[in-house]
Amino acid sequence: MINKHLNILLVEDDEDDFILTRDLLYEVEGVSYDIEWASTYETALEAIKRKCHDIYLFDYRLGERTGLELLRTALDSGSKVPVILMTGQGDKEIDMEAMSAGASDYLVKGHIDAQLLERSIRYAVERKKANDQISHMAYYDSLTNLHNRISFKESLKQTITINKGCDKITALLFLDLDNFKRINDTFGHTVGDDLLKEVADRLKKCVRKSDCIARNVFNETNHTIARLGGDEFTIVLSAGHIHDAANAAQRILDALSSPFELEGDKMFITASIGIAVHPLDGEDVETLIKNADAAMYHAKELDKNNYQFYKKSLNETSLRRLTVENSLRKAVENCNFTLLYQPKMEISTGKIVGMEALIRWEDPEEGMISPTEFIPLAEEMGLINPIGEWVLRTACAQNMSWQKAGLTPIRVSINMSGRQFKQKNLITMVSDILNDTGLDPRYLELEITESIVMENVNTTIATLNDLKKMGLRLSMDDFGTGYSSFSYLKRIPLDIIKIDQTFIKDIHSDPQDRTIINAIIVMAHSLGMEVIAEGVETERQLSFLVASKCREIQGFLLSSPLTSAEATECLEKEALGDGIGVRLYRKITDRFDDITAVQRVIRQEEGTGRVFDAIEGNACE
Repeated sequence: MINKHLNILLVEDDEDDFILTRDLLYEVEGVSYDIEWASTYETALEAIKRKCHDIYLFDYRLGERTGLELLRTALDSGSKVPVILMTGQGDKEIDMEAMSAGASDYLVKGHIDAQLLERSIRYAVERKKANDQISHMAYYDSLTNLHNRISFKESLKQTITINKGCDKITALLFLDLDNFKRINDTFGHTVGDDLLKEVADRLKKCVRKSDCIARNVFNETNHTIARLGGDEFTIVLSAGHIHDAANAAQRILDALSSPFELEGDKMFITASIGIAVHPLDGEDVETLIKNADAAMYHAKELDKNNYQFYKKSLNETSLRRLTVENSLRKAVENCNFTLLYQPKMEISTGKIVGMEALIRWEDPEEGMISPTEFIPLAEEMGLINPIGEWVLRTACAQNMSWQKAGLTPIRVSINMSGRQFKQKNLITMVSDILNDTGLDPRYLELEITESIVMENVNTTIATLNDLKKMGLRLSMDDFGTGYSSFSYLKRIPLDIIKIDQTFIKDIHSDPQDRTIINAIIVMAHSLGMEVIAEGVETERQLSFLVASKCREIQGFLLSSPLTSAEATECLEKEALGDGIGVRLYRKITDRFDDITAVQRVIRQEEGTGRVFDAIEGNACE
């Protein structure tokens, strides 16, 4: 017997038969029973409503009613308790009717002994447990024990039906964890699964009973919370006003803001929540889910860690996203991209020493699509690796073409995404492209970001060392916007640090930006690294960088990104001594002997509390 103790409801209108059955149960060793006797159909119904029994034993004859009627009534009320039907004589028709109605077994009085009765009860209980397990697997998430997508949809549908008849609205909260993939990639899926379970526990605790629907087919406290898969969760709320949904969403964000302690480490994670309200944002389940999902993506676009209500305009955004995704797949298949090249100038000589390759995509129907839009999509869709390989091969081939034309060799630099950098065949791919194009590795520069390094420092450093051994140059892009930890920076085999344009933009007005830039340059030089400032757009910005002994610049002051033909013309003029870098250099040094003299004058003026604009020839605050 599965349970050592069972509560039994014995429905029998004949007292002698009740005593006989009771005594048979008491003969069973190792099992105890609490037996409640109901002698009429009506008292049996009252006992069933209490829902306190493990199994029902129904006599077929109950006065003018039958145990078969009682069985159907119990099942119709939602009872899951197994029923064994007993009758005074064998009747195949009644037997078949009882089993079809949902009885667990059919026993004939006079042929029942203690062993048969115990076995019938045991099998009925075992089957119920097995069915409960199957039902649980079908309706519950195995990792978090929250409801899954199937039961969530049923719950949402029921909530909508219930609330239509009262003054409450139904709010659907669609929650997605921010940057969860980084947790999995860095610490492994086991830690990721533990984190999901902790998130589920916090959701259970922070969603109040008053937030939940009043009645539920599943009869559980946390029925409104579900895990749809991955790091997506949903919460169904009944509310009097949309402000109630907003309060619940903020409570969830607050609950997730505290650190999670997993395997001895403290981890921080945030979430983005989208909210759709019935009937304002949809009349049916699928529409509400779609709109809540759209609102969640809007929350992610707004720097994450926030909640957003659905707006009709988001459907246009979702449609745009779907359209771009479909077009992007075709573009990858057909290599419908182009590369632009933005020059880099060595400040001390005015020479163009490099070009950064920048991908562009002009869709035949949608027109020019910004890299800030399609690159993240390519990451999500798993298309970034073929795109990245195309960029690398095309840029290397172009650089080799310039050299074959007799132009002065320069570096071509290429940005690498996190997914690209982690691909297993990265070293082989780079080596093959260099061999295929014939480009000397020293004329290739790969740019990575701080976030890539921090995803897995040891593995990243090993990969960078392998690339470094090939002879190419390594650069850290957007420096200062991420972790900026000297403890890891000294271990990375970098050649160049790129100062992010956010620090360059307000050089003339923000003393803190000037301090940061000077600190980065001094630090980089002490580590044997070169420094390039990106996003240089004004002569005042350049004058400060000259004084700070920044080695190279890149930005619209020098040149906007150029087509391959324009870049070729730029380099041809460079070879003739009349390039854009030379002209800018002459403008800087027009009133001085060289860059050193410019630096000396600017430093003198800066010491008086003013930053001297050497190019314009006057002082500015």
